[in-house]
Amino acid sequence: MRWHAWVLVLLCACGEPILKNAPKPDPGAVAGVAAAAAAAATLASPDYAAKKQEEKKAGEPEGRGVEVKQTVPGDVFDRLDHGSDAGVADAQPAPPPPLPPSEVPRLVPPPAP
Repeated sequence: MRWHAWVLVLLCACGEPILKNAPKPDPGAVAGVAAAAAAAATLASPDYAAKKQEEKKAGEPEGRGVEVKQTVPGDVFDRLDHGSDAGVADAQPAPPPPLPPSEVPRLVPPPAP
């Protein structure tokens, strides 16, 4: 047992990782193997997945509702139905107010005195 502990200490104490140069599997190949395993499990018992989903749904109540704490006034729905002033997306922006005469840019230089 002492010998195993000593080897473990030496392996952990070395400066660089032991498996640094170990080959890494191709992620595409790993995904393919996982997909093949899932397909094989599905082919083995195709009704198992549906049975699991039914078991999950059996624990949930059918008419699960959400308690609403706020209401929308009725006139909001009326404005949406009529559509005349329902949104601001189709409204034109107000034109800017005219500049006072002292701030109007001149296109012609002022006359010489």
